[in-house]
Amino acid sequence: MPENERRMATSSTGGESPVTELIALRGRLIGQVGRSIQLPEPGFTLDLANRAESDVRAFKHIHQTCMLHRENFVAANQIKHLYLIDGFLTLIEAQNPVALYGVARSMVELSAFLHEISTRLQDVVLRLDDRNWKPLGEKFFGLIVRARFATTHPQFRALLAAEGLTPTRLKPFNIGNCIDGLTTEPDHQDAKTRYASLCDFVHHNLSSSSVSNSGSGVVDVARSAGGGELRHPDGSLTVTQYEYPARGKAAQAVDNLASDFLRDARACINWINMLPGSPFPQQMVTTITGHPTGLKEV
Repeated sequence: MPENERRMATSSTGGESPVTELIALRGRLIGQVGRSIQLPEPGFTLDLANRAESDVRAFKHIHQTCMLHRENFVAANQIKHLYLIDGFLTLIEAQNPVALYGVARSMVELSAFLHEISTRLQDVVLRLDDRNWKPLGEKFFGLIVRARFATTHPQFRALLAAEGLTPTRLKPFNIGNCIDGLTTEPDHQDAKTRYASLCDFVHHNLSSSSVSNSGSGVVDVARSAGGGELRHPDGSLTVTQYEYPARGKAAQAVDNLASDFLRDARACINWINMLPGSPFPQQMVTTITGHPTGLKEV
């Protein structure tokens, strides 16, 4: 993302409602994400054996393959991110409190996942030097491949394993661990608490049931949809009102969720922006390949 677009995407307009700011954020992102692009798909595994005679060829292979996997990873998650924003805004219009909590949870999970991948890749880059570039380059490759292709789907696992992916690279990142990692960020220390609350609203228990009614109270007469009435001898009844749509609960969900959803949406952009483009620093790429991008001889 260009620097000016990054500032636009992550800065607050100030004084506006979170929903208004979210709409504005979507408008800025759609110009970047809402376009067709075709990216080459690199291999699932590195082929260093055929380049063993030349460190330059091995370096180029690791660099180019990692860079292309990284670009594919970014493109997919930018679109997923925008879909979640679209979903949240659409559900506000539909006054759907149940699904709003589900989309809000998905955005927290995406933020935590992107933070985990960005942090792990940055750690590799920070430790890389002229002596360990090959093993750490391979580690970077393994992480970005795992981020893209790890799955629990039996058929997908079988197909990918046949292409050479190891069980380690097919193991999805644990979302609980990703949430724990996100809490280390100053602006997201409440991530674990928020995520637990969102899960409670998504699971089929009291919290999720509570957003499916319009509230409870004490009345003189309980009235049915067919016009019938029920009275208590003491003159008062505790009732829960059911109707569709439960507009009050939808408005309450927006009040509860919009600000944090906007925070998580902005965080996703930040974690994507922080993803290293390659395991190797640009100076090393230029020195070894003779070109700043290392792509002169793709």
